[in-house]
Amino acid sequence: MIQPEEMSLLAHGHIQVYLDKQPNISEEDLTAVLRLSQHLRVFGLLSAVGYINQTNDQEGKIRERTVPVWRSLLSQLILGEAARDSRTLMAAVVEMARQQPREYMTTWRKSLVLTNHWNFWARAYKK
Repeated sequence: MIQPEEMSLLAHGHIQVYLDKQPNISEEDLTAVLRLSQHLRVFGLLSAVGYINQTNDQEGKIRERTVPVWRSLLSQLILGEAARDSRTLMAAVVEMARQQPREYMTTWRKSLVLTNHWNFWARAYKK
């Protein structure tokens, strides 16, 4: 279990993995991080991962910027690594929700705490 003092370092690591091939976070990426915070609070973890996994006519600039950021942060939280495959991430969350509901709720709560730190570090690395 992660101690509260470690959350900022964990979130910083997540942002660093996302920044792997770029020095700064763009305004669009920052907006995507902030949207993830709102989505997790209102709709939950399963819904956020479902958004990443959607294939429909919602393609556009917002979705193009949102999905990579959300996939990176949520897959690091859930899988421990940045996944490129949305289906793997979705399957892991669905299985956790069905088979281990306590772990799912704990992970969701952890994501809610992490959002403040993700937001902080995303702003710190913004161009």
